[in-house]
Amino acid sequence: MVKLMKKINLLLFTCCSILLIVSGCSANNVDDTSDAKSVMPAVTNMAGSQTSAEVCDDLNAAGLSNVVTFNDWVLDFAGSAGDSAGLADEWIQPGANTPDLAACADGWEKQHDYSDADCRMTAMLLLGGIITAEKTDSEYTGTYLMFDVDAIENTDRYEVIRKNLDLFTTLFGDRTPRKNEDPSEVFGNIWSEYGFSINNDKVSLLSIVVYDPDFNQTFTGHTGILVKQAEDCYLFIEKLAFEQPYQAILVSNTDQLLELLAERDEYYGSEGDAGPFVYLNGDYLGELKKGEL
Repeated sequence: MVKLMKKINLLLFTCCSILLIVSGCSANNVDDTSDAKSVMPAVTNMAGSQTSAEVCDDLNAAGLSNVVTFNDWVLDFAGSAGDSAGLADEWIQPGANTPDLAACADGWEKQHDYSDADCRMTAMLLLGGIITAEKTDSEYTGTYLMFDVDAIENTDRYEVIRKNLDLFTTLFGDRTPRKNEDPSEVFGNIWSEYGFSINNDKVSLLSIVVYDPDFNQTFTGHTGILVKQAEDCYLFIEKLAFEQPYQAILVSNTDQLLELLAERDEYYGSEGDAGPFVYLNGDYLGELKKGEL
């Protein structure tokens, strides 16, 4: 029972995609890249038409899919959260961005009778037209994506993701490492074995892969997309979790982003556990560690 509760808790904390794209580097309305670099990192929840339009312009320019739908999701969430949730519609410093997560969840539940999206669902929405695989598993038998799958299968809003459900669960679902396969190798081996590819030379998928030693399984706890447009400007877009905000972070490089992500306690297991493991597409970048690149 203890192990089962731990597994359920892992399901509840996992959030969805990290989504990274390069932007016009316009934080705080600074148009010049060199000037924008001096204010990075900067963050917004895209809680109004000003920053959501700016971010969606960048998504369109990068060749992402379903951007209009993404914008609808973002503004719908911000509207349901309401002003009391403190969601930002301007670029501010990460430490100053402290939305009321309880107000966000309450607002969503009062105005919707269906599940919210998470990071994996958000990433798949935007990747829909450019991610492919040579093969997929026809049936998902795991448990870590149970809430994702339930939402996708039973909510009309997520029909566009449902069309790629086999690809979704094959890529993000739980896996038991094979004999002599280290947990840090599993996600990369999935990419090569199933022939995953992102057919856009601007876009990559960044994933944080969690390892559960009690069940000897890995799964994608957080994921997203990285599109490089300049040497010193990236825009990280994520859905923090079910019933938690969308967020965009402007950073000058991926190390700066990983330093911010590493401070989130929800990605770590017990002291001494392996991982979490960071991947760019199928390439292993290393373990996410607090205070280290």
